[in-house]
Amino acid sequence: MIDLKGMINDNMAVLDAESKHQEMLAEQKLERQHEALKGLYDEIRPTIKEAGYHIALFKQGKVFAKKRRTYEETWEQSDEHVWLIQIEFEYSKCLKNTGESESFYAPHTKYAGQHCGGNASAYIKFVWDDDKGVYHIIPNVAYDYNKERDDVDKLIYLELDGTKDMIVERLAVVLANAMRLERNFNATVKDCKA
Repeated sequence: MIDLKGMINDNMAVLDAESKHQEMLAEQKLERQHEALKGLYDEIRPTIKEAGYHIALFKQGKVFAKKRRTYEETWEQSDEHVWLIQIEFEYSKCLKNTGESESFYAPHTKYAGQHCGGNASAYIKFVWDDDKGVYHIIPNVAYDYNKERDDVDKLIYLELDGTKDMIVERLAVVLANAMRLERNFNATVKDCKA
């Protein structure tokens, strides 16, 4: 006689164990991501704060996740949580609203790959790619009405996958250009008032 009930119970136990194992792996991945970003955050935070910019390390859920920030890639709704570092320019009159419109990167909008002419929040994001073991920097700052500026190093707009040292070097390029733009803006404002 076949023990169907026992077979069902055995299969349910296997499925439950697989589910718990997947949850455990996801938690471990999230913890590795947090550890990697926390180390970077602790190293760059004092300099970012001294420059007068806002920096935060936080966990975000249900985000639109994409592999690359080019309009050819697809966006997917993700239920997984991710840790990220974000630098914002909220107190900068010169940089605050100089980010590229997100519709430029979204493949399913009519504006995909087109500069849209609006101003979006400027930011620099860092994520940790646990599968590759590298950091990823997304600079979205210092556009001129969603066009690349001619008076900045073009590296300011390029994303990068790399080691912590590589990411910090790219951050230095982005911030040096941003700070120079602010300095020039402040000098112009000062001249206008004189």
